[in-house]
Amino acid sequence: MKTMLRWLARLMIYRTRFRNRDCQKLQLGASLAEDRVIQHRQMTVLISLVLVSSSISNSFVIARDPESLAVMSDQYPRAFFFRGAERAYSEKAYPTYESWRSDFDRLQGIMGKCLDEECLGREIRNPEFFTRFKREHPTQAVLLHFNGNARDPRYQTENFFPGHWIYDTAITITSDVAPESGESVIHVADTQTFKTASGRYKTSNDDIALFGITADGKHDWEHCEQVQLIDVDPTANTIRVRRGCYGTRPLRFTANASRAAAHTTEGPWGKNNHLMWYYNYTTHCPRDSQGKTCADRVVDDLAQWFGPTGKLAAFDGLEFDVLFNRTHGDTDGDGIGDDGVIDGVNQYSIGVVEFARQLRQRLGNNVILQADGALGRDSSASQRAWRIFNGIESEGWPNLRDWQFDDWSGGMNRHFFWRENAFPPALSYINHKWNQSVPGKPGVNEHPNVPFSSHRLTLAASQFFDAAVCYSFAPRPDPDGKFGIWDELRCGTEHRLGWLGRPLGPAVRIAKQHDDLLSATGTGPRLAKRIRGPVTTKVTEEGLQISSTNPNTSSLDFQIRGIPCDQPNLFVAIKMKGATMKGYPSEMARLAQLGVSGGMIDLLAQPPLDTGLKTRAADRECPLDRNTGANVASRTYAINGESLPAVFVHPPYRDVKGYTFWTQEADVPPDSELRFSTGMGQLSPERSDGVSFQIHATEVLNGNVGRQYVPLFEYTTNSHQWIPQAISLKSLSGKRVRFKFIVDCGPKDNSTTDQAYWGAVKIVKKGAPENEITKFVQHMTWVNDRIFESGFYYHDIRSSEVDLQLTVENNEPIWIESITAHAHSDAIYRVFERGIVLANPSRSPYTFDLDAIAPGLCFQRLQGTKSQDQKTNNGLPVKGHVTLSPLDALFLQLK
Repeated sequence: MKTMLRWLARLMIYRTRFRNRDCQKLQLGASLAEDRVIQHRQMTVLISLVLVSSSISNSFVIARDPESLAVMSDQYPRAFFFRGAERAYSEKAYPTYESWRSDFDRLQGIMGKCLDEECLGREIRNPEFFTRFKREHPTQAVLLHFNGNARDPRYQTENFFPGHWIYDTAITITSDVAPESGESVIHVADTQTFKTASGRYKTSNDDIALFGITADGKHDWEHCEQVQLIDVDPTANTIRVRRGCYGTRPLRFTANASRAAAHTTEGPWGKNNHLMWYYNYTTHCPRDSQGKTCADRVVDDLAQWFGPTGKLAAFDGLEFDVLFNRTHGDTDGDGIGDDGVIDGVNQYSIGVVEFARQLRQRLGNNVILQADGALGRDSSASQRAWRIFNGIESEGWPNLRDWQFDDWSGGMNRHFFWRENAFPPALSYINHKWNQSVPGKPGVNEHPNVPFSSHRLTLAASQFFDAAVCYSFAPRPDPDGKFGIWDELRCGTEHRLGWLGRPLGPAVRIAKQHDDLLSATGTGPRLAKRIRGPVTTKVTEEGLQISSTNPNTSSLDFQIRGIPCDQPNLFVAIKMKGATMKGYPSEMARLAQLGVSGGMIDLLAQPPLDTGLKTRAADRECPLDRNTGANVASRTYAINGESLPAVFVHPPYRDVKGYTFWTQEADVPPDSELRFSTGMGQLSPERSDGVSFQIHATEVLNGNVGRQYVPLFEYTTNSHQWIPQAISLKSLSGKRVRFKFIVDCGPKDNSTTDQAYWGAVKIVKKGAPENEITKFVQHMTWVNDRIFESGFYYHDIRSSEVDLQLTVENNEPIWIESITAHAHSDAIYRVFERGIVLANPSRSPYTFDLDAIAPGLCFQRLQGTKSQDQKTNNGLPVKGHVTLSPLDALFLQLK
């Protein structure tokens, strides 16, 4: 009976698909919508019969079919409830299942935590409530939210062993440790790596592993005890710990033949929760006695939970929160931090892809798998399991703290690329939220105060790249007290889901309809003539092949210079593909960044060519050594409200003193100067006696860097302010120069709080005013072995000409089919069966011509609810031209 009903359900789904295709060919919009209602009801009845028959057994099992879900349909907008649904665990908020269901059955699905891997208490009621919800709402998606990076060590870690976690640098234990219960004081060689009052809320202490050492210098995984740090005594070089924790027992450890290593952790995510231990996904992860890696164990857990007898058997899939492409710490157990990179290859990133592949194989093709897609700067820290996962989450769009939409292009490119390269069926979503820190409250965030237009712009973007929407940044509750729903998601007061209907075509970027500033020189031989940089070009059938001339470089870089632009807006479209990175899985795309600047050469546009340090006792410079405390990092830094792109530098301070440096190269134009700002950290005026900022330079001839550096600049300060500086480059005019930027702790060798910043370092024409300089701005996209068109929008062009700089991760070749540039904003629209969506991401008003966009159609505004934007959504008809304010969007329904 059960089998027969499942076949009937599948036949109905196939009938729906073929009927939809026929209607689309005939363009029968109205009859299509009516037919879908009937089909949806038929399918719901049949699937319900299947589920009822399944529920006769002890566990509730579904025949998963993601394409039968409403959130996968072609009726837009598509939306579901995010982790608000997770509050099912709270009996105070929801005394009964019915009280909870009535809040969250009004969209197309739910997502939330139903396990205790991160937040304790979710497993008591959530699996039961979510499963029952699925039984009653078979076409709604039910998805698990699961931490993909780490786990609370108190939650089901019995099958894991010590080598399955990542650790900080190990420290030698310098006195014997007896196998005693309770608390122990342990003497160590250095206490600086052990932290109290740490974690998200500055209330957590480290979890530490004590190890013996094997003959090959690795951690002895079979002789390991987990302990909890109580306090640290730096003067005595001791740590006080609670013994035999997390299922281990107190062991004996011998002085100078044992070591202690803190767990690499995140969180805690919630003041009542615990630090979470990082999974070791590296390909070289140590194996337990059964030959299993950490990834194997995580897959085993998920396969059991989602299996026929598991507590998540009814769920449609899961989203991995914070599943990274990189990590930090010691992954091979030698006690030295390697960040998962062995012999220059990121084995952690490969391991994450292989984990995803293994999970897909175990769970099957019908389980929805998703993960974060916008982690880290330019999203470079996110997992790269294309063609394995169904899509991504954007936690905050374009980013969690970007309600000014500076990363508009990156946000668009990420989702368009995933749409084209996901495991089918593709399902990505925006988790609409923005956070800002609450001063004086570590770990506490709040939503910023933003206008309704900002919410609309995010909701509109999702319609362009076919993403679903959920939200943590919710509108006010409905009049009946239920969880609020944004008007644009349910046609305002009409409360109609999927009210836009199916898209009648792709989103249209109006900029591409305007003149090409490259004048058709963006393809083939003409493009080859415009390219500058350490690359070679070759015209092929696949496009212009561009290859690096340096086999040892970590990126492919080139420029296209002198593009005229007489408007503040510039849109660039690039169709390209690239070879797979050597040594990496074919699924892993490469990060690409397109930067624009004008009237300047930005020395911060690329990572430093080289970094290093020199100690007082040494006779030469050496590579950067993290154990000395020396640091170089690119970041944006704000002083007194002014944010500048910067390179943060700290000279060495652990046991040694000296200077730290970074380098960059440039061709120096005639009559130019080096312009920059120096600044120090917030606590530096109180604690630091100042640092010496120095710049030295040497000529580069035929790729060979000169050995003799000439000093150009020196300045000492401990001031927490941006101090503008400028030095003439007249003596270096016409030469290629390597600049060395040095931060020295000073003649007294006092390196306390020597937190130094080089801000906005650039070469400009001598005396050029800042308002005629187009500052370097860079947007990201992804590149793999398939042609993909990326779009890049810049809204603050100040110079009469601009230069483009393309940087692609690793040095394998790429192929460019075409590049076009347009002096226009990225105004965009999309027409649907029963409406249209318009968006203006520019900093100026923009007028759309509805008669040209959708001739013969009449539109009207939504009628907004009282608690939302009734000024914009006022229910009135819209004809002819409609003007949108800066950073605004508009949803209109067909009249």
